[in-house]
Amino acid sequence: MSTDWRETWRKKLVPAEAAIGHIKPGNRVFIGSACGEPQALVRALVDTSSGAEDTEVLNVLTMGVAPYTDPKYSERFRANAFFIGNSVRDAVGQVRADYTPIFFSQIPEMFRSGRLPIDVALIMVSPPDVHGFVSLGVSVDMTRSAALAAKKVIAQVNSFMPRTLGNCFIHVRDIDYLVEHDEPLLEWPVIDEPDEVTAAIAENAASLISDGDTLQMGIGRLPDTVLLSLTDRKDLGIHTEMLSDGVMHLAQQGVINGKRKTFHQGKIVSSFAAGSKELFCFLHDNPMIEMHPSEHTNDPRVIAQHDNMVAINAGIEIDLTGQAVADSIGERLYSGIGGHADFMRGAAMSRGGKPILALPSTARDRDGKVRSRIVPFLQQGAGVVTTRGDIHYVVTEYGVAFLQGRTMRERAMSLISIAHPDFRSELLHAAKRRRLVYADQILPSAHPYPKELEEVYKLHDGGELLIRPIRPDDEDKIKGMFYTFSEQTKYLRYHGTLKSLPHNKLQVFCNVDYDTEMALVVSRGRAGHEEIIGVGRYMTNPGKRSAEMAFVVSDDWQRKGIGTHLFRRLVEIGKQSGLRQFNADVLPENSGMLKIFHRSGLNTETTTDEGVVRVTMKLEG
Repeated sequence: MSTDWRETWRKKLVPAEAAIGHIKPGNRVFIGSACGEPQALVRALVDTSSGAEDTEVLNVLTMGVAPYTDPKYSERFRANAFFIGNSVRDAVGQVRADYTPIFFSQIPEMFRSGRLPIDVALIMVSPPDVHGFVSLGVSVDMTRSAALAAKKVIAQVNSFMPRTLGNCFIHVRDIDYLVEHDEPLLEWPVIDEPDEVTAAIAENAASLISDGDTLQMGIGRLPDTVLLSLTDRKDLGIHTEMLSDGVMHLAQQGVINGKRKTFHQGKIVSSFAAGSKELFCFLHDNPMIEMHPSEHTNDPRVIAQHDNMVAINAGIEIDLTGQAVADSIGERLYSGIGGHADFMRGAAMSRGGKPILALPSTARDRDGKVRSRIVPFLQQGAGVVTTRGDIHYVVTEYGVAFLQGRTMRERAMSLISIAHPDFRSELLHAAKRRRLVYADQILPSAHPYPKELEEVYKLHDGGELLIRPIRPDDEDKIKGMFYTFSEQTKYLRYHGTLKSLPHNKLQVFCNVDYDTEMALVVSRGRAGHEEIIGVGRYMTNPGKRSAEMAFVVSDDWQRKGIGTHLFRRLVEIGKQSGLRQFNADVLPENSGMLKIFHRSGLNTETTTDEGVVRVTMKLEG
């Protein structure tokens, strides 16, 4: 059997020009993608003067040579991109090339069914193994499906192509012409030192990732930066479209091992790899890595089989209602739908899944003007890739907004809170004009949300609570907590019978500047499913040397040390801000709060006036 394939191999070996000569006028030609682009065949396609006339060139993600997009070849070639890479963007913009918006998960069926028939597939493969199988290496995605559906297959055999494992093999008998040509694979830039904004976005996105989660990272600068933030996690899994150097590094450290994956356990699954030579060497014959076609990796039904699936994808802009754009800048077609929608939908279907849209809060347009990426209305011509119903988490360098199941008002306020401070006022006015928010809604603080003040509080029974600064979008959660209070708790906290907590009061409670006023909430449950069970705050007096303090904890959570911890955290934060004294007015019946103050270790004095105990606590130093 082995002798048979070697004989077949020798008969099919031809020079590149001879192989390309079999392309006929009017053919539709598929070209392998990304780092697996068969550069020698692409060069021969253009250099061969006869035959390839009026050719439609299908490509997915071009990274290297794409001379067929040059204006001088416009009579011979017309590119049709499923994803607009740098080398075809100008051609698409000048209508010398086409863009087909489509989910990557659906492209292979277009080839197989004949709805988009392929005459010739130009692919790159590894040298054959002892059984006559070549591997598609770093580019399986749509390439395998295209090769199996094409009438003719021309393969560049390149010893630099790693032999990857999985559903990525083709036998030499299924290839019509073989062209041996060794050359280094195209490399994807690796970001070692991310800029400040990217690092902040990555940190916020990483805060949503827990031990044992399975991850998908989209294309761009952000993915590897997120991965750099995950070195302290355990047992992460990978089911993704694109495999990068960041995944390799975490796998080598044992952070990524796939132990808790509920599908393809122990395996890193991807459809294409883009990165450095080191990554390509890591992939070679690595049994931990499985490369699969995109109809498998990108199928939302497959993605959803992974519990705790976290999909992080980039966006270009998002409006105040949650409509997200990912493939265009206004009327300008920029990239593609790719796997964005597939993974966002699949992660949303996953048990415990988190679809995350990540984007910088601002962008600079062609005229050099800085604009907000969170906008009242999408730009004219922009295409919605992720609908209002599909959006769950949105992350910028200013924080995380959770939108799933939220009202238009809550969505608008959450997004305004993570917008760039320079644009928040403008966005709030626009939200009022659109009647998305209350007419009297006050502007969220321009002070950045102090994420560094977040901390996990461990209960005696092993449970965990999150103590964090209050946010404007906490309004409904504070309201929910208030209506759980007993009449006794309301009386002790508010010194009277407070029957309701309407919006005009709530918004004042939830909008603080984190400078002259600080408020901390105690929450339980993961992001998007939080319940606030306690809140503490202080407001500084003129001169900012002293502050008035108060806090309250829901009835079911009292006597668990939460109030004491809230008090201590407020004192720590106040001391760092230069405060030297805290004051509190307490009813004599509120023995619990008085005990906290007297046991604080601070220099505490009390006086009683008209049935209210005035507590003064002085800080040392």
